[in-house]
Amino acid sequence: MSEVKVIDIVSKIETFIEQRKYSEIKKLFGLHPEDIAEIITSLKESAHKLLVFRLVPSDKAIDVFEYLSTEEEEEILKTLSSQEIKEILNYMSPDDRTELFEEMPAELVRKFINLLSPQERAIAKEILNYPEDSVGRLITPDFVQLFESMSVSKALDHIRSVGIQKETVYHCYVLDQEKKLIGIVSLKNLVLSPPTAIISEIMFKDVIKATANTDKEDAANIFKRYDLLVLPVVNANNKLLGIVTFDDLVDVLEEETTEDFEKVAAVVPVDKPYMEASFFELLWKRSFWLILLVILESASSLVMKSYGGFIEKWISLTFFLPILIATGGNAGTQSAMIVIRSLTTGDIKVKDFFKVVWREALLGVSIGAILAIVGLVRVLIQEDSNWRLSFSVGIAMGITVMFAAVIGAALPIISRKLKLDPALMSGPLIATIVDVVGIFIYFQIAFMILR
Repeated sequence: MSEVKVIDIVSKIETFIEQRKYSEIKKLFGLHPEDIAEIITSLKESAHKLLVFRLVPSDKAIDVFEYLSTEEEEEILKTLSSQEIKEILNYMSPDDRTELFEEMPAELVRKFINLLSPQERAIAKEILNYPEDSVGRLITPDFVQLFESMSVSKALDHIRSVGIQKETVYHCYVLDQEKKLIGIVSLKNLVLSPPTAIISEIMFKDVIKATANTDKEDAANIFKRYDLLVLPVVNANNKLLGIVTFDDLVDVLEEETTEDFEKVAAVVPVDKPYMEASFFELLWKRSFWLILLVILESASSLVMKSYGGFIEKWISLTFFLPILIATGGNAGTQSAMIVIRSLTTGDIKVKDFFKVVWREALLGVSIGAILAIVGLVRVLIQEDSNWRLSFSVGIAMGITVMFAAVIGAALPIISRKLKLDPALMSGPLIATIVDVVGIFIYFQIAFMILR
C-alpha cells in the first residue's frame, strides 16, 4: 500500500475515533492483514493502536498481529486478558511466536508459555532451546508428512485433509517409521503422477537440508545457492524437526545485510529500527568505534613527531600528506569491500588466502605505479619541478597503495579464519591502519631521498 493511502486511512481512523464512529472503522478493514498492520503501526497514540486492533475482525486478528513489530505485539499483549492472549499465542505460527518471545523479558515469556496448550508449549520450548542465531529458531513443525509406502492417491487425500493447517503444501516430506527424513516430493510431481504410483518411486532422495544448529546466515546462503522455497531442518540423527520457508529467510537476509552495513561503517550494530532506538543507545553504538579509531590513529602523530626535525626543513612534505592518506585509505577500502563481499557470497574461501593476497598485491603494484606517476606529476606542477620531492611523494604513494590493497584483502580472510565476522574489518578500521603505516612509509622514503 502506498504511503499516501496509508496516511489518508490513518487520518480517517483518527477522525472516526474522535467521533466514536467505530463501525465506520470496521468498514476500512477489507484489506490484506499486512496493510492493516501497517495502518495500526502508523497511528500515533498507543491507545488508538490497541482500540483499532480490537476492532479487527476475529478471522484476521491473528494474521494482523503477526505482521506487527515485536514491540507493538508486546504492548498489545500487556493490555489483553489471559484468555485473549491464550487465543493469540496458540494460533500464531511457531516461528513468529519465537521471534516475539526472543524480544520479551524472561518473566513475561515464562508467563505466556504457561498459557500455551501442552503441544504448543512443547514446540515453543524446543525452538527456544536452539542457539539464538541458529536456523532452529526459525523452524515451524507445520509440514506435510508422507510415508514411502503410500500411493499417490492416498497422499493427495492426506494433503487435502491436513494441508489447510500447514505452512506449505508445495513440498511434502517422506519420513520413515522413526521420523527420519528419507525423501521429498513436490506437489507438482504428485499431481502429474499416476494415482497408483508409490511415493518411494517418485520421491527425490538427495534432499538439501540443514541441521538445527546451522547459522541463519549459512541457511540463507543454502536457499540462494539451490533456489529453494523451503528448507527442511533435521537433528544429528536426521530426524525432521521442521521446515523454514523463504519468507522467514528474507528477514534474516535483511538483518544480516543491515548488520554488515553498520559494521562496515564502523557502527556497533543496533538491534532496533533507527526511529525506535533511543538517543543514548545510538550515541554509544556510534561513538564506540570512533573512540577506538581515534586511539589507533593517534599512532600517526607519534610517527610524525619522530620526523619533526626533518619536517621543519621540508615543510612542503605536509602539503601532500592528505592526498597520500586519502589515496591509501580508499585503496584499502576498495580491496576490503571486494573481499568481504566475495567471502559472503562464497566466491572466496579461507584456503584461497595466498591466491587472493598475491592477486591483490599485483593489482596494488599496478595501481600504485599508475598513482605514483599521477602523484609525481601533481607535485611537479605545484612545486616548480622539484624532482626529488616529486619522486618522494610518487614512490611513497605507490608503495602505500600496494600495502593498502594487501592489508584490505588479508584482514577480512584472517578474521573469517578466526571465526569473526569479516565485516569487522571495516573501511574506517583498514583506512586507519593504512594511515599510520602510510605516514611512516611517506616520511621514511622522503628522508632517504631528501636528506
